[in-house]
Amino acid sequence: MAELRPPRQYSNGSVFVKYGPDGISKTAYYPSGRMAATYERMPGGFYAYFYADTRQATTLCTFDPSGYGFVSFEDGRPHLTSQRRGGSLVNESGSIEKSWTESKPLKGGAIEIQITPQMLFSFRSRRELAMKLTCMGLTEEFVLGDPPERADSYLSKSVGVVTMGPERGKQILDIDKCRQAAEAKQLLKASSASNTGMKKANINEDFMQKHEQLREVVRATDELQSSVKAGHWDVEVCLPKAMLAQTLGDQLPTLRMGDSLKGDPHNQSLKGMAAMEPDTLEVLLQSSGFDKGALPLSSVIKGASGRYRREHGEHVRTARRRLKEVKAKELDTFLNEEVPKGTLAVVCCLAGWLPQCRKVEPALELLNGELFEQAKAKAGEKGAPQSSFILCKFDMSESRLLRDRYNINTMPMYLMYYNGRLAYASNTLNGYGSSKDDLVAQARATLLSAQQGTFLPADFKFSLTDNRLTESFSATLSSTTQSLGTEQR
Repeated sequence: MAELRPPRQYSNGSVFVKYGPDGISKTAYYPSGRMAATYERMPGGFYAYFYADTRQATTLCTFDPSGYGFVSFEDGRPHLTSQRRGGSLVNESGSIEKSWTESKPLKGGAIEIQITPQMLFSFRSRRELAMKLTCMGLTEEFVLGDPPERADSYLSKSVGVVTMGPERGKQILDIDKCRQAAEAKQLLKASSASNTGMKKANINEDFMQKHEQLREVVRATDELQSSVKAGHWDVEVCLPKAMLAQTLGDQLPTLRMGDSLKGDPHNQSLKGMAAMEPDTLEVLLQSSGFDKGALPLSSVIKGASGRYRREHGEHVRTARRRLKEVKAKELDTFLNEEVPKGTLAVVCCLAGWLPQCRKVEPALELLNGELFEQAKAKAGEKGAPQSSFILCKFDMSESRLLRDRYNINTMPMYLMYYNGRLAYASNTLNGYGSSKDDLVAQARATLLSAQQGTFLPADFKFSLTDNRLTESFSATLSSTTQSLGTEQR
């Protein structure tokens, strides 16, 4: 183990620089005892941090192995920055004095910054920067931004950077250096192949005297080779059961390893192997007779809507029933001609992308299924009689017909028609409800009022604030503006 490098000390005996186990990593201290700098080796290289001699220990400078970092004033404001694409130098007023990029490097000499009376920073590029720390006549230098590079890297063959034109920023390589590096690589590869080529192993008596453990291996190998040449080995592709029992015995150790086989003697012997019994093997090889039909469904899937599963036949029954979807081009014909006279048609305006619509649609399908079952119970299996109201669906994502006709801006929206005339339009049901029971109550109430001749105007449209949730607020606002004598907007 290498000896640790002794620390450097001030004249009063306090530590100035303390070195790490590698002799390069180090930590510097001010005469006050506060930490001045740390210079640590990490997998990517050396990372450096420099601090002010204050109680707050403001970070004045920090750089990583690639030369990315910054230098700040004593109050913490940025002074110099270095990044992958370039950097800049800023004065105390915040104005940029110099800037540079990879394609346009820094011109002139190196930038020297006296960060504090003890720290002098020098910057030429992110690969050429250094820090000098001086305290009480002692000086320690730190080399920053020195990432490890391969000796055969293309950067070592670069003679400059293109600064103009479409190739700006690319490296200019020396062709002779590239050719020499390629030849050296070929020679190294050929030399390595000749030294480490595949050769026949030659273990002689002198070698075995150095490695006694090889004698037994060599003896067993020679015996095996002699027996193979003498023809003592006869390998059968299919070993009969008798030979297996004679060679391995009745008990198979490999079958007794699992916990699932413990206590079952049939699985621990050759007799328990299904492939050893011809009758059992024949049964195993028979076709399963699976018709690739529908598998039995769980109760959860049985109660799901048809939207989430394929059709599985008559054996699957669900309480839900899909809503009849009415297209825009057939909406008026459906309301005026297809809906039975005296029946209320509830058009549910939905959109598949809206979470509120996806949440309410299963409840509507359940109600639609209940209405269908009630109708079949009254009329038998042949047909369903007229009910008090029917449900249908209008996809607002496919057409703007109802949106433009009634100025609909809220979904889900419920439109109730009686004999082709609009009798109810709102996004809430039975007051401020939205459940299945609220829809039934609202449909019955609307049907009763429509039978008495109560309908919405033929040119009915929602205004910008027409919503049951804001209706009371709008009325209050209107009465307030009238009492104040202001003009209602």
